[in-house]
Amino acid sequence: MRPSDRGYMVIQWDRMDSMDWAVLAAGRCGLGQAGWRSVLALDGLEVFVGPGRTLRVRQIHRCCILIGEYRPHGQALSALVGGSRTPRQLARAAVDGGWGRYVLVWRADAGELAVLRDPGGAVDCMVWNRGGLRLAADQPPPEADILLPDNLAIDWEGLGEIVDQPALVSDQPPLRGLTAVAPGEFALVAGHPLREAAWTPAEVWRKRRSDPSPGALRSVVDAAVAAETGGHERLVGEMSGGLDSAIVSSSLAASGGAGRARFINYYGDWVEGDERVYAEANARKNRLSLETARKPVAAITPDLLAPLGWGLRPALHGVDTAYDRDMADRLKAARATGLLTGQGGDAVFFQAPDARVVVDRRRRRGWRGFEPGYWAEVGRWTRHSVWSVAGLALGPWHSPRATGRRHPWLEDCDDLPPAKRGQILRLVNCQLFHGDCLRARAADLVHPLLSQSVMEHVLGVPSDLLLAGVRDRGLARLAFADRLPDLITRRRDKGDLSAFYGQVVLSSLPSLRPFLLEGRLVEQGLLDRAGLEQDLAPDRLMWAPGGNRPLLLAVLEVWARHWDERIGRRNRAEPRA
Repeated sequence: MRPSDRGYMVIQWDRMDSMDWAVLAAGRCGLGQAGWRSVLALDGLEVFVGPGRTLRVRQIHRCCILIGEYRPHGQALSALVGGSRTPRQLARAAVDGGWGRYVLVWRADAGELAVLRDPGGAVDCMVWNRGGLRLAADQPPPEADILLPDNLAIDWEGLGEIVDQPALVSDQPPLRGLTAVAPGEFALVAGHPLREAAWTPAEVWRKRRSDPSPGALRSVVDAAVAAETGGHERLVGEMSGGLDSAIVSSSLAASGGAGRARFINYYGDWVEGDERVYAEANARKNRLSLETARKPVAAITPDLLAPLGWGLRPALHGVDTAYDRDMADRLKAARATGLLTGQGGDAVFFQAPDARVVVDRRRRRGWRGFEPGYWAEVGRWTRHSVWSVAGLALGPWHSPRATGRRHPWLEDCDDLPPAKRGQILRLVNCQLFHGDCLRARAADLVHPLLSQSVMEHVLGVPSDLLLAGVRDRGLARLAFADRLPDLITRRRDKGDLSAFYGQVVLSSLPSLRPFLLEGRLVEQGLLDRAGLEQDLAPDRLMWAPGGNRPLLLAVLEVWARHWDERIGRRNRAEPRA
């Protein structure tokens, strides 16, 4: 399956000349050849979906089209739309009035194409112009490449930024002519697209204070799991043996949905990578169906990685190709429409041992935050001396602004407490989990912990209270203690697949080494060939942090080669079209 098979595209036309009509006709023909179909036309807007698309498309009020699912807190979305006079008002009313996994599109009064992407980021969205056409899509098929921008080209500088900071892959795609709408943003497309944030994590922190009790967190997570899984008759779920997937699976069981799901635990040959005992304990406790599957060490070759270069963004989420293919096959065999995960839990529940939490606490409590005993607890948790932790608590509260390109969610965070800024950075990194991969082409990726409702709740809880006694994910452990086995809630360590992936990288070097050294990234100067040769030495990879970097670079390389060829074919074919 191709990423475009589950895609959508919105086309708006206005004041078109004969060339625009010819492009539109050729684009419609290409969409039809790819198995796409037109599902709704409204006020000069037309929506097309791929043959595997599962999200609903429907008219909202008289002028809006909703792609996906929206869950209102009170007023219906149509009422929120009807009560808004400007695109800004409409976008803010929508993100404040409900949540879901959706893209909302409409024609603005001035004629622009207006697009709002949900704050959870589950549905991707790019916008662009093509002559008199204005378009929005997540994964257009190659048969309709004539609809892509006139100036489409690889943005080598942007790709270089992703080489250095892989998390930026969820921000702007490294293709000139396309503009990504960030989660929680709305865009107006007329000429150069104009983007504005209707929702950011920093604004949630500034405006909201959530109930910090274990019961409140449990209720929010339960509601998100029930809502996100409610539309799926068959689910496959990941149960790693860790806390986060255990929480999500227990919430599914509590909602009565256990009979619709079968869970999988993957284990490695190393003790630290085998968590079957924890997953099996959780399955027994919550009466869940569980299968276990061994993760063999298998070389990753350029041919296996090639499908990860077909989308508008490099599919870094599929870099573990053996797991990705096996899970996609299981989803198809089970005829499942959703893959349920606990991904995002480390960021949402605050797993990272961040000593800066003492600064957050001191800012919040003022003079009462002078707590040497608390500093000692944080020191033990983060493996810092009590003196260094005390220095943080008593030192300056503002840290210098980071240089270089940043994700839009990080642009207005400088005044936030540092540990809360760290949590938002981890939420940015978690946007990768919504990205393309083989399992995303087989079913919806269902990450309830990254839904807007859960993120808003935990963003409104001070960082130190999420620890609940200076314990990673302490509040979450209390919230779900009665549903989970003690084996999991009292666990101090965490599964580690570093040895497994180290062996995967070493076994992949014979094919990946020449592929990278003679590739586009080196040719374009994004990687230094001599330095890369040293970095790919087996002895260096065994001891260097981030030992999976060659795999990430290989995904970027297959993406660059695919799009270099695809853009060339498009440019050669366009005059004939």
